[in-house]
Amino acid sequence: MEFQYSNIQKEMEVYGYDSYTKSFCRMCHGGCGVIVFVKDGRAVKIKGDPDCPINHGTLCSKGIASIQLAHNPNRLTHPVKRIGPKASNQWQRISWDEALDTIAERMLHYKEKYGVESVVPGYGTGRDYEGGLYRFSSSFGCPTVLTAGHFCYGPRLSTTISTIGTNAVVDYPNDPKCVMVWGNNTVLSNPDEYKGENFSAALDRGSKLICVDPKRTRIAARANIWLQLRPTTDAALALGMCHYIIQNNLHDKEFCEKYVHEWDKFV
Repeated sequence: MEFQYSNIQKEMEVYGYDSYTKSFCRMCHGGCGVIVFVKDGRAVKIKGDPDCPINHGTLCSKGIASIQLAHNPNRLTHPVKRIGPKASNQWQRISWDEALDTIAERMLHYKEKYGVESVVPGYGTGRDYEGGLYRFSSSFGCPTVLTAGHFCYGPRLSTTISTIGTNAVVDYPNDPKCVMVWGNNTVLSNPDEYKGENFSAALDRGSKLICVDPKRTRIAARANIWLQLRPTTDAALALGMCHYIIQNNLHDKEFCEKYVHEWDKFV
C-alpha cells in the first residue's frame, strides 16, 4: 500500500518552518515514525514519516495531537510543592535542587523506617526509560519496580497465552480472508502497537470485514456484513455461532476434546 505526501521542502517554504527533524511518537508503544517541523525554536507540527517501515507515513489522531501535549499551558515546567492541605490546589515553585533533596530525603526515611521494599519506583506509559528505572532501583537496593506494563501488557500477554497458547497478534501481513471487529472502533481507538493502517491496508487488499456493533461506525459502514445487535445480546450471538460451528463439524474436534476444559458440558 502506497501513500502520497506533499513535498517537505515545499511545505516548509509555504508555512515558513525553519527546520524539521525525524523522530518517533510515544503517545503509545507503537513507536510510529514522525517528522517534526520547527519554527522559532519551537515544534509546531507533527506528521507521519513516509520513510518509516512501521507506519509508512500514517499517524493517528493521538500522534497528531501530541504537539498540544508538549505546549499545553497546564504542563509543569518546574518543580512545585504543596503548601496547603490536600485538594487545596495550593502550590509553591521550588528549585530542582530542593526537589531532588526532598525526594532523596523521603526515600531514605521510608527505607530506614519500613524497609527498602516499602519504596516502589514507577512511571506511567509512553516514557520508554524502563531500563534506567530498573538501574535506579537496583542502585537503591530496591527489588520492586512498577510500570504500566505490569498492569496492562503483562496480564494481557499471560492471559492470552494461557487461553489460546500464544500471544494474540493479528496476522495482517498474510492477507486474512476475513476480519471480524466486535464492539471495537479499530480506526479511531485501538490497543498500543495495533495500528489502524494495517487494518485498512488489509481491507484494501481484499479481506472481507464483519462488524459487530450497535453503532454505525466508520468500520460498520465499510463492512461486508454489519451485525447491528441490541445491547446485551452479544453473548447470544457468540453462543449461536458456537452452536452452528459445532453442529456442522467446523471445529477441530480432536483439539477441543483434548485441550478445552469441560468440553463435554459445553456441547
